[in-house]
Amino acid sequence: MSSSIESSIQEFKRRHGIKDSCMFIVGVSGGHDSAVLLHALKTIHSNITVAHINYMLRGQDSIEDAKLVESIARSYGLPFEKLVFDLQADLDVNGGNLQEKARDTRYSFFDSLIHKYKDAKLALAHHQDDQIENFWMQMARGGGIRAMSGMKEVNRNIIRPLLSFSKAELSAYASKHDIEWREDNSNKHNTYTRNIWRNILIPKLTKTIPHINDSVAMLQGVFRIQVEADECFAESKTNDKMDSFILTYKEMAVINSNQWIELLNQLKIPLSLALSIAKLPIAPNGKKILINKQSSMYNSIWREETGLYFQSSNEYASAPPKLIISEALLLPSHFKKDEFYFDKALIVGEVRIRKWQEGDRIQPIGFKGSKLVSDILKDAKTPLRLKTNQYLLIDDEKPLALIDHCVDRRAISKTAPCVKVKINR
Repeated sequence: MSSSIESSIQEFKRRHGIKDSCMFIVGVSGGHDSAVLLHALKTIHSNITVAHINYMLRGQDSIEDAKLVESIARSYGLPFEKLVFDLQADLDVNGGNLQEKARDTRYSFFDSLIHKYKDAKLALAHHQDDQIENFWMQMARGGGIRAMSGMKEVNRNIIRPLLSFSKAELSAYASKHDIEWREDNSNKHNTYTRNIWRNILIPKLTKTIPHINDSVAMLQGVFRIQVEADECFAESKTNDKMDSFILTYKEMAVINSNQWIELLNQLKIPLSLALSIAKLPIAPNGKKILINKQSSMYNSIWREETGLYFQSSNEYASAPPKLIISEALLLPSHFKKDEFYFDKALIVGEVRIRKWQEGDRIQPIGFKGSKLVSDILKDAKTPLRLKTNQYLLIDDEKPLALIDHCVDRRAISKTAPCVKVKINR
């Protein structure tokens, strides 16, 4: 059994290209599983830091857990890092869910350790039985195939080398090597959903259907293949810089529900918004959904003419264009959209630039009478997110041009010399 686990971890390292120089931050609670992982790792890998979190939830037991983990780390000659965090006191002040807060605190601590090294990975002791529990819990919650596919062996900088081993195999290893560990008595209390599945429901299922865990493992394998394909699809629609992008309605028409969920996961957009976003194509142009999640690089999704515009937090409103005013001795044979030629005698006061406002009117060349700027932008199908950032070139009396759209006929020059206004962005 010893050689089986240790040789399996060696193969795990080889399969995933993990170098011997990589620092393993091993999360050790003091319990059975993490104690086994640490023992197995230290026999085959030299760069290890032991990490422990004391949430101060179980009084003296929490203190004894921390003492044991530190003692084991010292006996192995390994660095020891500890975080003491009064979880209940934090919840009393700030509110929230205990398990979610514990998880966020735990991974924030682990991340801080990982970032100390050029090459480091977080090693966790999840095993085959944890995978089975996750499957049933996610199915009971109505989770999709991504949720029921289980944990990955490698997920970015997190590794789980024991996923192919059962709890019974880890117990045999612990007995053989006389590994010291502490029992968390809360695991016996069926107040948490996981404990109900672990202590009551799954044992009854396996007693009634002995091979059901094998079937679950096989099904999870199929799900993981599909999830990997969905991840590749989602990556093809986004980019590493997390820039703004448009997902066209044609593209949306062929996206299945699993791909849609994976896309939102990669963009760190809450799945609670999935249905609302999916309904955006039938909403009026300009409708948007705000994404109030700090971890997402996207702050809103807009309904536009050709598709949904995912607006990145990296996207900033453009600065006002600058004007370069000079005298033109000749009129060009072909006019450019960013250059205007005006009769000096028809300009009143100073030429300047400002954002358009509701009620602004302009008298475009080739159009009888005047037209509301808002109607011009509407006819041009200018997205609502861009409408507020449109600029008018004006003098003290009237508009001279709606930049990028049209020129007012009242001050244009038909002869030279004249005033040349160039828009410089």
